[in-house]
Amino acid sequence: MGMSASQARLLSITARLTDNENSGQDISYAKIQLADKMDQLNNDYLAALDATKLTVLTGFNDSEEVYTDISYSLMTGYNTVAAGKQYVVTDKDGKVLVTKDIADAYESGNGDLNKFLAALGYSMADIDITKNTEGDEDTDEDKLITKQKIHDAWDVYLTSVGLEFEDEEHGLEFGYTTLGEGYFNGYATYTYNGETVPLNYEGTTEEQRQNYDYALALTEAYYGDSNSATDLKTAAKPENDGYIQYLTNIFQRIQQTGYYTEDDPNTTIKDNTWFEEQLRKGELQLEYYSTSEKKFVSTSISEDTNIQEVEDEREIAIIEQKYKNDLQKVEQLDNKYDLELQKLDSEHNALQTEYDSVKNVIEKNVEKTFNVFS
Repeated sequence: MGMSASQARLLSITARLTDNENSGQDISYAKIQLADKMDQLNNDYLAALDATKLTVLTGFNDSEEVYTDISYSLMTGYNTVAAGKQYVVTDKDGKVLVTKDIADAYESGNGDLNKFLAALGYSMADIDITKNTEGDEDTDEDKLITKQKIHDAWDVYLTSVGLEFEDEEHGLEFGYTTLGEGYFNGYATYTYNGETVPLNYEGTTEEQRQNYDYALALTEAYYGDSNSATDLKTAAKPENDGYIQYLTNIFQRIQQTGYYTEDDPNTTIKDNTWFEEQLRKGELQLEYYSTSEKKFVSTSISEDTNIQEVEDEREIAIIEQKYKNDLQKVEQLDNKYDLELQKLDSEHNALQTEYDSVKNVIEKNVEKTFNVFS
């Protein structure tokens, strides 16, 4: 091999050795990063093992408590929480988060509880609304009993607002003036000294309002459009009474601070993960109806005895599987780096051997040249 060729070969080997060493350093750095990633995976995994979820007491299996994952529909549904405890969900300003059905019914009611209930298919009237004024009511005992109940209900309201009358002044002459077709197209009336007078609400207290709404419900159910009235589920049947009270509680709570709905209830209210996250952050808050105080009172996920935070076994199982998959990928990549390092090490040894050989040839050529000219 000539001097020039040897020097060119030496330069080529030197360049390849440099590339080899740089590649080795890059892979070594990548292995360090991989080790850091593995540490992070381990830390995340250990932290994730503490994953919890919120559950709600929904019943009992003999003496064993049964808990169900928390959701909006579970917390706000009728008799969905153990012991029939009723909840509402509010935002931080106290506005009640409701479904579209509740919102639409409230809007159509325009502040009228009876219309709100009717929009949802119910009436608080606890009378048989099929017994209306048709036929010979003077000899129909059931109709007389019904009219007496309507009379008594109005007397309770009238007395509460200081408008008590003697029976001989109006007898049982309460009625409903119909303005057109439909269950609510009209207004309640009573006959006073021979004159028909509208029964408008004149109270100021919650009790007076309740008295008025109840008397009005009886009157509308009995004297209103019978076809519309008979379509409603009334409190005359015990199985309806609880749900009517449930809806009434919601209506009265909405009237205090208003309501709102989520823009897309299919992806928000029905999203249990979203709902739980909002509760944990305090963006959504809980209230339950106190039967002793006759109103909704504030509670929280930490203090409410019906709510329990437990280990989320399903989430932990998902986390464990993800950890195993990620760990396998890291180990595969680490093995790949080890093979590449071994390959680079073998290549480096071969290049170094060749480098030493070529360098030795050059040194001998140089020594020989000096000897010729010395």
